[in-house]
Amino acid sequence: MNEAPRPQFEDVAEVVRHQLSRRSLVGGGAALGLSGLLAACSGGGGSYSDKPANKPAATKSVQIGKANIPTPRDQTVVIGQVEYNVFDSFNTMIPNGWQSGAGFESICREAMFYLNLANGELKPWLCTGYEYNADHTELTFKFDPKAKWSDGKPLTANDFKFTVLLLKDRKDLFGGGGDLAEFVQSIDVPDAQTAVMKLKKPGPRMHYNFIAAIASAFDILPEHVWKGQDPTKFKENPPTRSGPYKLKQTIRSQRMFVWEKNPEYWAKEQLDPAPQYVVYQSTAKQLDSAALAFERAEFDVGSIDEQHAKQLRNTGYPAMVTTQFHDPNPRIIWPNCDPARGVIAEPKMRQAINYLIDREKIGNSIWPVKVPPAIYPWADYPSNDPWKNDALAEKYKFEYSPDKANALLDEIAPKNAAGKRTYKGKEINLEIITASPVDGAEYAIANVIKTDLGKAGVPATLRSLSGPVHSEKFERGEYDLDSNWDGFAFDPQQLYTNWTSDKAQPIGKNAAGKNKQRLKNPELDEVSAKLAVLDPKSAEAKPLLDKALEIYFTQLPLMPVIQTGYPSYFNTTFWTGWPTDDDLYQVPLNWWSHFIFVLGRLKATGQKGPA
Repeated sequence: MNEAPRPQFEDVAEVVRHQLSRRSLVGGGAALGLSGLLAACSGGGGSYSDKPANKPAATKSVQIGKANIPTPRDQTVVIGQVEYNVFDSFNTMIPNGWQSGAGFESICREAMFYLNLANGELKPWLCTGYEYNADHTELTFKFDPKAKWSDGKPLTANDFKFTVLLLKDRKDLFGGGGDLAEFVQSIDVPDAQTAVMKLKKPGPRMHYNFIAAIASAFDILPEHVWKGQDPTKFKENPPTRSGPYKLKQTIRSQRMFVWEKNPEYWAKEQLDPAPQYVVYQSTAKQLDSAALAFERAEFDVGSIDEQHAKQLRNTGYPAMVTTQFHDPNPRIIWPNCDPARGVIAEPKMRQAINYLIDREKIGNSIWPVKVPPAIYPWADYPSNDPWKNDALAEKYKFEYSPDKANALLDEIAPKNAAGKRTYKGKEINLEIITASPVDGAEYAIANVIKTDLGKAGVPATLRSLSGPVHSEKFERGEYDLDSNWDGFAFDPQQLYTNWTSDKAQPIGKNAAGKNKQRLKNPELDEVSAKLAVLDPKSAEAKPLLDKALEIYFTQLPLMPVIQTGYPSYFNTTFWTGWPTDDDLYQVPLNWWSHFIFVLGRLKATGQKGPA
């Protein structure tokens, strides 16, 4: 993680978990976007610092290859991403309705607000601001009067109203139902730039839904394009949105999306990217081939894993920037708290398992790059510091202690005459699942824990499951432990509200993304209900947040393991101005909505591509 202190913004510690818990990653396009997220953090090993003390002097030149693109290389940023399947649809509301990680969400579609998790800034964009009334039953958004769609028509509060009302009562659509159904009563539009959302009940966190914090954001639809269309079938190809780039073409045979700068872009005074074109392209499946394409500057972003990047550093490659960034989601062990699963429902059993998690070992040698342990169930951003309580963390100290684990196990699962640990007269055996492949980091984390469980007399099975199979078993509660990830964006209530007893489904019934660990704790239910109607930064909220945090420490409905380090790789042969460890001005991940601001900082080097 960038070691320099970063400014805090009062709203930073409130967004990501809220959006993750309400955004389904179902369907081919979105699932591939998640695959890109995983691929970015699962390559190679060793240090990934480009600081002078660790970076050998440049001793070789770049042998530029011919990029396989239909645009001039010196005017184009080329981004390597994952396998693409959807080329003719840009409907974000249906399975396989759009291709995540192909540029649509990052350079074509814009957000009302952007929360920059790299430096803590909340940037108004399509909107100039928002405001609640005194009792948080009305939320007013002010839209920028300059905002326009890519076809030149004005983007107004009416488009926002149209989109919210389209989704509000449609739980069958991605983005539908949820907070929109629970809170939104109606929307008034007194003028073209003002939308007044009237709420059924106080909702001080309603604005979270409209801030781009992690990856995608609320997708405002152009009413003049979508009105009268069937949202379950309309493909909207090519898409009409407000961003600085418009779709020029897709080339299925080359797994490529070509975006061209919009000369009539509405926010050119604030953001005028130098690249005329941006190409998102699937990289070669063979890592050696993909890395060679990066080395030859056929790609500017991506197309390389840490193992090959380390080789380039060690050989003095002069044109690579590696930028560190911690993902909002720590790697976590999810326990199943349902009594039907047996011993794992006992808080002392979860505490025993927690003593068997060697976080230092995992962070130093299991994760592809060295990362710190995770204690709180959120990212270690400075902006999340207000939610910490170091006294509680010390009282319930996370430490690797097989002796303490065995003491607890002897209490709740004593050994029988055969030397096997038992619970209520039955020998115990835990089932651990993960969506990670057997060569993936989450699998390796689970395997380390499985080994230590075995040494403590707790046998366990570990299975790597394919995405759809894992998702079904996870959501249905058919597991004991799951090696996975979780986190939040704005404040911890986004976690606690999803852990309440009313959301705990019986084993075998789909949790629908809520309370997947099936915790039932009346005390937390009460605290969460009180927090739900309070501004998290208020004096009244602090003791309640601390109380909920203590319940977390005693119940361990999640067991954080490590922070998640992502190295991003940029080639400086054709473009400079990329985010660096010393100037982490923006989230460096190319599939996040925020990448338009990275493009806006780039400068051409003047290098020409081969004929």
